[in-house]
Amino acid sequence: MSSTRAAVWARAVKAAGALGLLPAKPAGFTPAELAAEVQERGEDRLARLVRGWYYPASYGRAAGALTDEEAVRLVASLEAEVVEVPVPPAPVVQPAPPRRPKNCELCGLPLPPRPDDRGP
Repeated sequence: MSSTRAAVWARAVKAAGALGLLPAKPAGFTPAELAAEVQERGEDRLARLVRGWYYPASYGRAAGALTDEEAVRLVASLEAEVVEVPVPPAPVVQPAPPRRPKNCELCGLPLPPRPDDRGP
């Protein structure tokens, strides 16, 4: 199997997964079984990709009903439906203010509280 064919198939499976069309554990399924599961969920593009392009080109060594360009367009149409959920930026952590010594460094007596330490 060519690396291009594998990459296009991986993109198709990733898009189907992002759309919530794959079974819980898709790793044990063949491409045809995955396509059938997805088709049962109402999406036929993966089945068309498998029957018309992936299997003929991978195992039959013959041209299928879809050209390479048509297969890539079909996968792109699946990917276009994937809605990216924006990830909020991580909160900016403010560094802690420098610790104020409790006692005077010269005489050792306790320091008076600062105005912002007293509260309202």
